[in-house]
Amino acid sequence: LVNPDFLGAMFRVYSTVRDSGVSETYNLSEKRGRVSHQLRQILLQLSSLAGGPIFADENERVAYAGFLLDGCMNALEAIMAEQQQGTEYINKDLIGVEIVDLVTILSRLASNFRIQTLSQISSFPRFLSALCAIGTWILETSLMQCQQLNGDVEAMEGMDWRNDAIAQILQCSDALADDYWIVSGTGGDKATHASQLLATMLAPLYGPYCVCRVQMSSLEDYFISQEEAELDDIREEISALGLEEEMNSAASLGRLNVIASMTTLAGMFKECMSKLLALFTDSERGLEITPVVSALMEEGRMLIVCACHLLTDDCPGETPTIPEAVIRSCKSKDGEQCIASISGLVDLLKSVAEAQAMRVSVNPEGCSPLLAKTLLWFFRRWGTAYVLPSSDDYHQSGGIFGTWSTSENAKPIVSFCTTLCLIYFCHWPQEKEVQDEATSLLLALAKKGSFMRELLVASPSFETIAALHSVGASYRHNASTSEVTSALTAFGGSLSPDAVRGYQRLPYIDKARVLTGLLVGSSEIHNDKSKAIFHGCLSAVETSFSSLIQVLDRQEHLKDINLQESACLTILLYGGVVLASEMAEPERIPQFISPSLPHLSGIMKVYAEDLTICQGLLRLFRDYAEQFIATLSRDQCIDLFTSSASLMTHYSNHHCKNRTFRKISDSVEAEFEEEQNYNDVLCAIQLLIHLGTKEFVDLCKTASLSNGVESDQITDVIFFGLQQLMPMMTQGLLQFPSLCTHYFSLVGFMVETYPEKLCALPFHLFNTLLDSLLFGMSHSDPTVAKSSLQGIGSLAKEQIKSNSLAAHLATKNDIIESCTQRLMQEVVFQPMIWDRLEPASMALLPLAAIDVHKFVALVNSIAQQLDADNQIRFHSALEKLIKPEVLARVAADGREGRMVRLQFKADFDIFVRDVHSFLIVK
Repeated sequence: LVNPDFLGAMFRVYSTVRDSGVSETYNLSEKRGRVSHQLRQILLQLSSLAGGPIFADENERVAYAGFLLDGCMNALEAIMAEQQQGTEYINKDLIGVEIVDLVTILSRLASNFRIQTLSQISSFPRFLSALCAIGTWILETSLMQCQQLNGDVEAMEGMDWRNDAIAQILQCSDALADDYWIVSGTGGDKATHASQLLATMLAPLYGPYCVCRVQMSSLEDYFISQEEAELDDIREEISALGLEEEMNSAASLGRLNVIASMTTLAGMFKECMSKLLALFTDSERGLEITPVVSALMEEGRMLIVCACHLLTDDCPGETPTIPEAVIRSCKSKDGEQCIASISGLVDLLKSVAEAQAMRVSVNPEGCSPLLAKTLLWFFRRWGTAYVLPSSDDYHQSGGIFGTWSTSENAKPIVSFCTTLCLIYFCHWPQEKEVQDEATSLLLALAKKGSFMRELLVASPSFETIAALHSVGASYRHNASTSEVTSALTAFGGSLSPDAVRGYQRLPYIDKARVLTGLLVGSSEIHNDKSKAIFHGCLSAVETSFSSLIQVLDRQEHLKDINLQESACLTILLYGGVVLASEMAEPERIPQFISPSLPHLSGIMKVYAEDLTICQGLLRLFRDYAEQFIATLSRDQCIDLFTSSASLMTHYSNHHCKNRTFRKISDSVEAEFEEEQNYNDVLCAIQLLIHLGTKEFVDLCKTASLSNGVESDQITDVIFFGLQQLMPMMTQGLLQFPSLCTHYFSLVGFMVETYPEKLCALPFHLFNTLLDSLLFGMSHSDPTVAKSSLQGIGSLAKEQIKSNSLAAHLATKNDIIESCTQRLMQEVVFQPMIWDRLEPASMALLPLAAIDVHKFVALVNSIAQQLDADNQIRFHSALEKLIKPEVLARVAADGREGRMVRLQFKADFDIFVRDVHSFLIVK
């Protein structure tokens, strides 16, 4: 396979097969295309032979990669020559398939052999040049065709293969640019030389890519606006995800030469943003959204997306940092130019964001929510990485780190961001995507650290947002003008009535997110202003909640729609408080929440029939348990436990009994919407999971609990909740991925930890539990299968130790045999066994040990279904697996021991391989 003569012959055959003449028939051309494609698939498989004993040494490995690389280059260059000569193809689709296959081989070579090997090949510069050339040609051809069709992307020919080819080229460049040998600085002069080749020969592709993607998106928006075409939401979502992935790869390409990439973007930005600024500042009347204006806004949005991906990384759960490529460019000899380009770009975007925000505050008609969302997204990713860098080393390094590393430089940025959020909160409250990004920006800045929080509190706009929350925390959307005016008068200050009315219209869930950002941002305990804002925010929530509880206690007007809406608002605000766990001194949150838990669970008693309120309360308790379970004191644990028990009791009485599952449609969209109808069940399961975590149980077992509550009763609430949910968990409901995963996580944990309690369940509940475990063990998700098999094994071990299933066996005497038979037929004899091999073996062992004679009879009945030769092979394999001394040890006390477990696992692996060689149950 790695012989040069063989590879040479492969490429010669391929060259002969693909060399079609214009005079041949369409059928002959199609046959040539199929054979060529098959040959390319063989070459693609060969490109995965990247290492191991097949190569005598590194030189042979490099030579092998070189043969494949050169062969693909020859084919691609032949295609490019044909394009320049204007060759007419009988079957134009074949050329697209050929290009996609060839660039896929190149991408596979880059991923498998890595740049350290490829850079040793003499044709490496030719490889980079060809990638850039073919990519540029594809992009320019696509843009030209899009322009000819005036943006009608659906009518473009060959669009699919062009997108696939560009995706493969970008993946290839990503593998080369982000290789550890390059970015770590450990490759020495060779890595430096390879990096220079990438910057000079491959990086120029970034410019055509940005031009093509930006212009095509703008043209498509022009066409959609002109034709007033309706958009498919699912298609748009898939397209957005694909673009995000593609942009990430393109960013790696652009970072090969940050200065050149910034220069390209700067030229495009200058023309587009000047038009946008003129558009927003032209007049105070609402904008007329013509196709030209729509295309301009889309062009600006796509440019912001390109710039954001180039300058920042998406790092959820991590501390945002400046990309290393940007850092190196800002420290190079042209570093000052790079820093100036980044600063100029940020200033330009600030101007556009400010212009649109001011336009929105006067008259939002015609403004683009999508553009506003994209600008907020840029400032969230850029601001958290570049403003007040987290590491002390950053402050000392100069370059880009020093640009916004001081309070003086950072303060205007923080003030600008909070003002932007304030304007959108008050003047565009119903634009969901804008509010999502505005609240995310506020929270991201608040999480940045103490220095950032000090600047937030010092910002007048942040203080205004806190004041708006304090005034409007208790007011519904339909609150009268007199109610709002009286609250504004009582509060005092300089808030404008229009701002208060605008903030009042903010969706309740967004008010909760704003509250989370306010609490985290004002959580510094050594700052008097921070403390005042923090306590003011909590006091507003507490006052509203107290008023609600007083009304509910009087049992008056309980069916009043305004009272129910107030309950929803209060629950969501408490949820916003709970999610502020990343604040400084987070123990203040349980101190605030814990006294309110009994009253919150009491709301469930009043409004148990209202599924919206039930789901909100379940989500609140779930989030509280998840965020603070590790830090709660013993008394706070008791409060959570007792309140959760009351909550689950009232919830189950109204929403778990007689609730049936009806599948409306088999479509993905309908299934997703149907799953949302069971979010309350999911929240209840997640709450039980968090209540059953080790930290909670261990904490409550440290001492006997006060008020006569024993530690065993803490697990009782989990089993009570599980008993209420189990009748609903039919196979129909378990088809939903999220519900299925969380349900089996809970059941697997409880069965493994407390099998004796589950064995003592009433028979109808135990039978439902067992059916769900048997369903789960053959589930396509290995995690679900593992939890189910572990649960079955734990039940079997408990039966061996304490005969705890005696009562159930009296009702249904074939429980063990049925479990064993289904385990053998539905798991062990199926191809799926390999991703659940160990838990299947650990479930089979105790099942066999419960009653050896019945197990032997069962396997004999299975063997009877085979022919004579396979019966002998089956019994031989089983005798090697099932050893009497092993079963006797397990049967003695229900434990197999570590060494026996390891040996049985190895024997089970051999048994499965032997059996699968002649028996696969269809």
